[in-house]
Amino acid sequence: MNFLKKLPYIIAEIGVNHNGKIDNAIKSINLAAKSGANAVKFQLFKTDEFMSQKKLSYKYKTAKGFKTENMYKMFKRLEFSNTWIKKIITACKKNNVDFLCSVADKNSVDLVRKHKIKVLKLSSEDIINYPLLKYISKTNTKVILSTGMAKISEIDAAIKILNKNKKDLFLLHCVSLYPTPDNETNLLRMVELKKKYKLNVGYSDHTKGIEASISAIALGAKLIEKHFTINKKMVGPDHLMSSNPKEFKLLIVSCKRAYTMLGEKEIKPSKTEMIMKNIYRRSITSLSEIQKGEKLSLKNLGLKRPAHGLHPNHLQKILGKKAKRKILIDEKFKLSDIV
Repeated sequence: MNFLKKLPYIIAEIGVNHNGKIDNAIKSINLAAKSGANAVKFQLFKTDEFMSQKKLSYKYKTAKGFKTENMYKMFKRLEFSNTWIKKIITACKKNNVDFLCSVADKNSVDLVRKHKIKVLKLSSEDIINYPLLKYISKTNTKVILSTGMAKISEIDAAIKILNKNKKDLFLLHCVSLYPTPDNETNLLRMVELKKKYKLNVGYSDHTKGIEASISAIALGAKLIEKHFTINKKMVGPDHLMSSNPKEFKLLIVSCKRAYTMLGEKEIKPSKTEMIMKNIYRRSITSLSEIQKGEKLSLKNLGLKRPAHGLHPNHLQKILGKKAKRKILIDEKFKLSDIV
């Protein structure tokens, strides 16, 4: 697994967009890899484990308008079958992308660890699943923890229970609205997470478009998670707000470009900028022919490109002094030219 070996690390969140069919899952992996994803992520859950009321309904938007489903039946239809995992991991290896999963119960954790997956994802809703957190704390795995809907006290508690060191715990800013409106995206919350917990941070993007992910990179995100679909017209709770392959490729190119643009914090010119500095900067230059012994003044001295002569900070120091030799017009000054 190449987790975080290349930054920014971009996860294609296939999630439940396979619609309960392994062929869709494999196709999604292939297309996400072609788009440039570092990893693909699925959701491992068993509906009977996390749902008690079976009569709840869920309304979501599709390409053809709103659709309402029985939530229990919907999640049963969208379960990731345990029998898929070998084929899915093989497809990931074939496409050179990491396989990641959101784990929702102990059995999911055991299944993933059985296949030597060293990174576990915890969805926002499970930040208060304390038995699961405690179980994961005993495993030798890295954890990506989403913080949607969470208060500071809940994040504090989760981090304490997980008991992972800084290199093994990654926080994701997340807003659990699908899609997330621009005015509720709150990217500065990610900055505060980094400041408060001194951990690596990333962003789980549920907005439409790619602007939020690019902005998150500019604010310090090292990891971006974005929902991915092979076709927005498919029926399911996440397809319409997900990125298709073309959009996802643009997101990756843009995020990587934004990350490259961050550069270094040190305030100094780069090596290539130093080359331009010699061309663009001015230096002390004769404005007219200056005779030997002639006084130097603002009438015969000025500042002109390139920067091959004395730095301008010498100008006031040499005014009133005399030329040691004859100076031609537009000649660059040296200290050795001054008496």
